[in-house]
Amino acid sequence: MKSNSDKNQSKLPWWVELLFVQIGLPDSWLSIFLKKRKDAANYINENKRYIAYSAILIAGILYMYPIVKYTSSTSSCIDKTTKYLKSNNINRLQNKMDINSLAVGYCNGGSLPE
Repeated sequence: MKSNSDKNQSKLPWWVELLFVQIGLPDSWLSIFLKKRKDAANYINENKRYIAYSAILIAGILYMYPIVKYTSSTSSCIDKTTKYLKSNNINRLQNKMDINSLAVGYCNGGSLPE
């Protein structure tokens, strides 16, 4: 049969049981952690709007980065291929538009003319 003192005590959260009872971390760390957790919760409650705006901004940047990187690498490939075609005088009779289209085709998996 349980005594009255056992009934009055609340059950510890699983992470407290694991870290401080089973593993044996110092009890002073628990009070520091709980204080920091309370301060963080208060900070989040006071600054919800700014945190939401920051999250949207970061998500937008993370969404746009692969697009910008792909565009940059494609542009670089086209520039290098165009310079190569001009320096080797490939297709001397073709105009600038044709050289650019050959470079785009090469950068998208095509082959260069001989």
